[in-house]
Amino acid sequence: MTPVGATIAVDLSCSGLSVASASASTVLSPAVAPTSVLAGADGSALPPGGDRIECSERVDSVALRHPDRCLPDPLAGAHRDRTDVAGLSVPVEELLAAPVSRALRWGAAGDGDGVVLIVPSGWGNTRSARLASAAEGLGVSPHIVRAALVTAEALPSSSARWAVCVEACAARTTVSLVERTRGELTLIDRTIVHRWDPCRDSMRDDEVPRVLEAVTALRRGRREAGTGSTEILARGRNAERVVDACDQARLLSFVVPDLAPVEAALRLHEGV
Repeated sequence: MTPVGATIAVDLSCSGLSVASASASTVLSPAVAPTSVLAGADGSALPPGGDRIECSERVDSVALRHPDRCLPDPLAGAHRDRTDVAGLSVPVEELLAAPVSRALRWGAAGDGDGVVLIVPSGWGNTRSARLASAAEGLGVSPHIVRAALVTAEALPSSSARWAVCVEACAARTTVSLVERTRGELTLIDRTIVHRWDPCRDSMRDDEVPRVLEAVTALRRGRREAGTGSTEILARGRNAERVVDACDQARLLSFVVPDLAPVEAALRLHEGV
């Protein structure tokens, strides 16, 4: 990986917002809400010149009282040009900028500073480019990295050649196969498991078994991963359940703490 002189790393890959700087790390809320709704909800308004979309501690409290007026996962609509937030139609780029702006405020990042943005491993170039453009609009220099690569390096105890990284966001889970060779990380393959499969019985929660099927399929697709040293690294919404299922299948697996990938990203991109 190429160092970019980053001051902070921001992880938006599992419907959350984790941030790490050289001195500290934290988990923030990614919820956003339109200014007009905030003014109606708590009697206050943003100061002059404020954005129409806000991601802040104030929005956290509004979301508890008026969840229908907030958007808990701003990245979910990254594939669209525009999206609705409590009836307000906004460009997706403006929506993507809101949680990044909150992370930059926390990290005291300034104009021209480098920022590592960790995105879902299932994202392609279009969504990644939109997030990068949103960050550039905030005055920083972004570097995009897919979550599986930093997840594979998130645990100090990880030493297996192959890592199957499981990222569970609000709506779906991305399962990725990563190879570690000579200090390099390579994303070999990935697959998406939706939270609910319309082709199956919707009355039964079979998400974790389908995630395990995806893990098995990725390992079988690469003979060395299926027979050699492999570990499953799970994070996000259903990480505990995935690890429990892996234990029953006698697969080596670990739950990755929320802050571990973003701290690994900072270490990899600033310490190399």
